[in-house]
Amino acid sequence: MKHVALCLALLAVPAIAHAQGPVAPISVEPLPWVVLDLRGGWPGLGADEVTAAGLSRPVADLPSRALTGIAGVHAYPLRGGRWKVGLGAEFLRGRGQVQRKDAEGEPVGEPVTRSLKSVTWQVSMNFGRGQGWSYVTLGSGLFTFDNFQGDGPGDSPGSTTLNFGAGARWFKWKHAAFTTDLRWYRTKASDGTTISAPRGPQRLVVLSAGFSFK
Repeated sequence: MKHVALCLALLAVPAIAHAQGPVAPISVEPLPWVVLDLRGGWPGLGADEVTAAGLSRPVADLPSRALTGIAGVHAYPLRGGRWKVGLGAEFLRGRGQVQRKDAEGEPVGEPVTRSLKSVTWQVSMNFGRGQGWSYVTLGSGLFTFDNFQGDGPGDSPGSTTLNFGAGARWFKWKHAAFTTDLRWYRTKASDGTTISAPRGPQRLVVLSAGFSFK
């Protein structure tokens, strides 16, 4: 429920900001035709017992979070009143690593690495004006969630994964804005490979923030 409440709050912010604006007339800009997003997040990865067993490690050895970067480009070709339909693509990369240490603080064995990769298309419904707007979005694409020992890249083929969420942008400058996004990914189970451990199905919640450019 807390994620749903946060999602609703994201949708409400631009409307609240508009309601509290100055009484004097202000210029109202339309949504730009194209926007570039650069965001970062630190999503939780969950404690997957299937993965831990596949690596022959305790669950506590699995990284619990991954430092994640997201880049996206979105166009708004369909417009009607205060709503616009957006079409876009997003690229996500994330990585978390934990190294076991002995009583003296010295590394023991190989580190455990968990890696996220995805390329997705997105369709969004956008509400607001050029100074700031909210959106809800739905997307799909190849999502890879690798879990392995060491530093080398994983070798999972990935699977088609749906995602959905909401966000908002606030253009405080002429060509740049603050942006925040809350996204759910429902990942599928994997049998594992010679490098990457198997894992069970998992829901990932990615809260990210950054900048948009037009």
